[in-house]
Amino acid sequence: MTGQVTTPGHLRMVLPGEWAHVPLADPEVTRAFAQRLVKARVGRDDRLASVRRDAVTQLCETADKARATGAHTLAVALELVPGVPFSASMVGRDAKWPSDLEAEKPAEELEPAERLARDFPAAEIVELRSGPAAKTVESGVLRGKEQEIRSVSVAFRIPRPDSDELLTLRFTGPDMGRPELIAQLFEAVADSVEFTRRRVLSGDRTG
Repeated sequence: MTGQVTTPGHLRMVLPGEWAHVPLADPEVTRAFAQRLVKARVGRDDRLASVRRDAVTQLCETADKARATGAHTLAVALELVPGVPFSASMVGRDAKWPSDLEAEKPAEELEPAERLARDFPAAEIVELRSGPAAKTVESGVLRGKEQEIRSVSVAFRIPRPDSDELLTLRFTGPDMGRPELIAQLFEAVADSVEFTRRRVLSGDRTG
């Protein structure tokens, strides 16, 4: 079921299918959430105990990695449509712009798209509803306990209108043999992002 959701990073977005938002503030809360989620998805059959344990461990490890980067948002996809599993993740965090001390022009003299192109020369500059973003796409491998699956990872760096920082959204999921279509799906999510917080100046974190 597709719907608009609000995330801890002062964002609203539309996520296609069914996703779970993983709490990151406290590792113990994360583990308890993972146990409830996995039990609801896998069931209570004693024969599936090892499956549940491995799934909880994997989800907690994903949360630990997100937390280590300073992420405020972690969402994991469960299904695209009922009965069609889709194991993907979305990590959201805020980051400072690269330093422009050695740049020919100061940041104040550049439009956001120009600054993105200068600071992230390997990225594609795309126009989202919230403004320009620097987009990068990478191929990789998702390694499970017994199998490896080819994956696609798409990252968007979006200038926040409510602060002097960049929102980084990174989506990772199986490429399903059509990485370009999965990348388009992730871009559609990024295109739906709305910022919900008023403007916050550097050093002011209220509101």
